[in-house]
Amino acid sequence: MSLLPPTDAAQRVLALLPVHVRARDEESGGLLAALVDAVAGELDVLERDIDALYASWFVETCPEWVVPYLADLVGVTDLPPDLPGVTSRRAFVANTIRYRQGKGTVAVVEQVARDASGWPARAVESYRLLAATSHVNHVRTDRPATAAVRTPVGAAGPLELLPPAVAQGALHCVAHTAEVRQIASGRGLYGIPAVGVFLFPQQVHELDAVAASPPAAGGEGWSVHPLGLASPLFAVPLVEARIEHLATEADLPVPLRPRRLLALLVAAREAATQGQAGGDVLPVGIRVDGEDLDAERIRVHRLEDLGTDAAGAALPGWQVMVDAVAGRLHTFRDGLGADPESVQVRYSYGTTADVGAGGHDRTLVHEQALADDPYRGDPARGGPGVTAQYAVVAGTAPDPGALTTSGLAEALDIAQDAWAGDDSPAGGTYVVAVGDSARYPVSEADAPDLAVAVPEATRLVVVAAAWRPRTVGSDEVLPPVVGTYDPQGLRPRLRGDVTVTGAGGSSVVLDGLVIEGDLVVAPGALGSLTLSGCTVAGTVLVGEGVVTNPGIVVRVVRSHCGAVVLGPAAATLEVVESTLDAAGADVVVGAGLHLSVDGSTIVGAVQVRTLAGSNAILDGRVVVENRQAGCLRYSFAQRSSRVPRRYRCSPSPTADPGTRPAYVSTDRGSPAYLALAPGCPPEIAEGGEGGAEMGVHHHLGRPVRVGATTRLLAPYMPVGLELGVRAPVARRRS
Repeated sequence: MSLLPPTDAAQRVLALLPVHVRARDEESGGLLAALVDAVAGELDVLERDIDALYASWFVETCPEWVVPYLADLVGVTDLPPDLPGVTSRRAFVANTIRYRQGKGTVAVVEQVARDASGWPARAVESYRLLAATSHVNHVRTDRPATAAVRTPVGAAGPLELLPPAVAQGALHCVAHTAEVRQIASGRGLYGIPAVGVFLFPQQVHELDAVAASPPAAGGEGWSVHPLGLASPLFAVPLVEARIEHLATEADLPVPLRPRRLLALLVAAREAATQGQAGGDVLPVGIRVDGEDLDAERIRVHRLEDLGTDAAGAALPGWQVMVDAVAGRLHTFRDGLGADPESVQVRYSYGTTADVGAGGHDRTLVHEQALADDPYRGDPARGGPGVTAQYAVVAGTAPDPGALTTSGLAEALDIAQDAWAGDDSPAGGTYVVAVGDSARYPVSEADAPDLAVAVPEATRLVVVAAAWRPRTVGSDEVLPPVVGTYDPQGLRPRLRGDVTVTGAGGSSVVLDGLVIEGDLVVAPGALGSLTLSGCTVAGTVLVGEGVVTNPGIVVRVVRSHCGAVVLGPAAATLEVVESTLDAAGADVVVGAGLHLSVDGSTIVGAVQVRTLAGSNAILDGRVVVENRQAGCLRYSFAQRSSRVPRRYRCSPSPTADPGTRPAYVSTDRGSPAYLALAPGCPPEIAEGGEGGAEMGVHHHLGRPVRVGATTRLLAPYMPVGLELGVRAPVARRRS
């Protein structure tokens, strides 16, 4: 008699039985184990249900859907907006009692703003910044009547604060004359009864061991940006442990000021002279040609000279000048400018949303991208399950037993060799996990371009993720499990073009990668191509001018791309929470293309056969051949565009035909790339579904969160004071 092995729940119950009972049961065929298995299954369901009930007793552990019920128990009837995957109302409910205990204080106002919006906040009592005659017995040295031209090391001088502009109002301490305009109007800030609450809707992520971009022909220095663009450095904000704590510059996601970096370096150098560790708290770490530089060899561009010895001569070896404003590194050897073979950087960058390649956690987005991929695999060979997995880490010795290589091209060759074998297991999913932030190919002597051919009914997944071994007990290390990896904290770059060829029913998924060139789909029969969390500097070309890859589905999810050009064959392009920017040229072209846009910003001309869009910005002339199909809803399209029927779109029939979106920046290196500026027309800034903005940041619900913060702060304001919420977010002024 053959019985199925017991489940984990049954194993736990069987472990409670005496050994001789289990031995007798095994001799008799395992009937008792089968009975325990049936009973333990129901007990396991009951146990999990009880555990869920216990977890729901506490706001810290309860599911998100239970939070409103707990809020009702403490008398909270007005909650922040429900934005799953973006913000949580848990902190607002958990801290309600503490809010009431400190009602009317600036610390509570600041904390309510933080919990209601989900962003770091700083509250400023404007009367403290008013220029007034001081009593001789109460001199306020922190409020000088005139701005100081010279600023102490590390201090936030009025002329040094960097964008966004909200930081300039929240952090500087220059005295002002009183304003009579109300702060709620967005104009008057420095009034006696005014209290300004500044929100910082930016996120900061840290990356380690990132290959810096070599200097261009102009010699502007090495760049931390993957595309060699100017991009400011940030410092990871500190975590506030107490409600009573008022936010300072170190607690906010603001660009790293050169003077602040200098102050941190000076402190680290002094700690090093006293034998203390201080380099680990620096926001920047640099490795040149494999050598880690200490704080003495990291200098601040335009604020200090190169390090010298006691005799006044430049320190031997490498030194680096850091330009925190542009995110560039100027390298020197023995006091003279020189270019090393490689520069690796640990630094932090700022962004408005987790779109494109970066160090943010992409687990949920990656899993959803795989689930939405139309690839279903070969049912005769196990469907879409993971068949094999390879790890890529630059600089490591090849380990065929562990399927680890030092180059991405080598990993793709191993996969193609497996597909070409007589006993080819093709038909499932093959994963290549790139486990660092190197630049591939790692050697200039290697071929700069990558090419791969995927066989029939096979899926290739190239993902920026760590594939770590398992540790059992205290010292036993087991090989990593195929199909498991951690897609976060890495941003590898692919130098040159990437060419993909696919047979019938095949699929390619690229996740978390920076492609410095073009992504080309060669003639073939590739079924689907997915870009998830990627940054493509060039163009996505799918059989341009050739009838090939019929019926291909191209999905761009949470990515920054250039143009997308498809051939005349029927195809589908889905753009989800992404940007397509061709710098004014044709951005989407496809004679037989069906374009679907959801919560995205497309800059440039569009020429497709059919179109369906929601919460999108189509900033360019759009020409749709078949306008009887599809619909454009809650979106912006120029008045001259030829699109299918519109529903609540901008510009409205009564609006100015010249209405257009206004962006904070159109530079890819900016943390506010394609974010709507505060001066953007309200019908675009709040014209998305649910009152959110149109475009790539629709899923963040930024105008809704600012409005909710203003509403939820009102009960905690002292009588007679005026509240003004400031944020670099486009919305209507009250």
